[in-house]
Amino acid sequence: MLSCLMNVTKCWSLFISTCWLARLPWIRSGRDKSSMWDQLEDAAMETLSMSKERSVLWDQVQFWEDTFLDAVMLEREGMGMDQGPQEMIDRYVSLGDHDRKRLEDDEDRLLSTLLFNMIVYMLMVKMNKNDIRKKVRRLMGKSHIGLVHSQEVNELLDRIPQLESHDLHIRPCGSRHIKKQTFVVHAGTDTNGEIFFMEVCDDCIVLRSNIGTVYERWWYEKLINMTYCPKTKVLCLWRRNGQETQLNKFYTKKCRELYYCVKDSMERAAARQQSIKPGPELGGEFPVQDMKTGDGGLLQVTLEGINLKFMQSQVFIELSHIKKCNTVRGVFVLEEFVPQTNEVVIHKYKTPMAHEICYSVLCLFSYMAAARGKEMESKNKVTPAR
Repeated sequence: MLSCLMNVTKCWSLFISTCWLARLPWIRSGRDKSSMWDQLEDAAMETLSMSKERSVLWDQVQFWEDTFLDAVMLEREGMGMDQGPQEMIDRYVSLGDHDRKRLEDDEDRLLSTLLFNMIVYMLMVKMNKNDIRKKVRRLMGKSHIGLVHSQEVNELLDRIPQLESHDLHIRPCGSRHIKKQTFVVHAGTDTNGEIFFMEVCDDCIVLRSNIGTVYERWWYEKLINMTYCPKTKVLCLWRRNGQETQLNKFYTKKCRELYYCVKDSMERAAARQQSIKPGPELGGEFPVQDMKTGDGGLLQVTLEGINLKFMQSQVFIELSHIKKCNTVRGVFVLEEFVPQTNEVVIHKYKTPMAHEICYSVLCLFSYMAAARGKEMESKNKVTPAR
């Protein structure tokens, strides 16, 4: 009885491991006869052939449903799709039709691949084929898989009476094709900050703790601006967090590599998006109230800087003098560097459009930085006269 239970555990582990083995670097190459997938199938067959008696657990349909749910959980984690339900719904609502369709297709492909692989294992343990068909169809109904991917599984179920386990091969899971780069970062501006692992994925940045649990997930459409300082080796990320704009700083020795890795990944993600919702235009006028004096007025964002018009006064802050800006509970906070006194002055303005103002200023910074970069490139291309 003990040896039979051990064989049951081994086969269950083999099925679950298909999700994790797909993520190992030595099996990312194309599949051949000596690939890890074939070795996995051979190991499963060997385990079953060593059993002196067939376990009755193989005939328990609830066992296969539980195994399927465990495999889905692991694969979703490997794909970076393990966010909470509310976070998933919020992101889905914020996307355009093209990106919604892409997310639905990713979900359907994940579920159909795991169902296909489960059928292979069911055949390996010689489960009743009618029970296989009933259970898989029931799981398909619960999973709400789309027509395109469910059709492949249905065609396989129709051919089950003529199939044996050696007629099918395990399909590689989607996590096998995920390309992500990982960097070790410290929260803050030096090595005294908490250590994290920053994963740069196709659609987002994942911040993991030192034990591997997901701490934060930042989708690229929520990132507003990104800069880095090669001297201090600090990467700055501005992102939308509800109605506020949040600044996050990270110290890493590979600051430049991390910056360009995120930049390239964001550009590829932007190229995939066919239907991006329009955002605020560059610059604009916003009603504000000075929290120091209580005066109401207008805040104008222009290419030269920020112009503040009040009833009794008018102030202009040059773009080069703006050190930092962010929002705190409906308050727009602006830090101005004053060269005459060599001091930093903090301005606070209450406004229902604090997020829009901060977004507009950060977009202006990005625009000016991009224009300056193109100008430098054009100067470098000019050949000097001999």
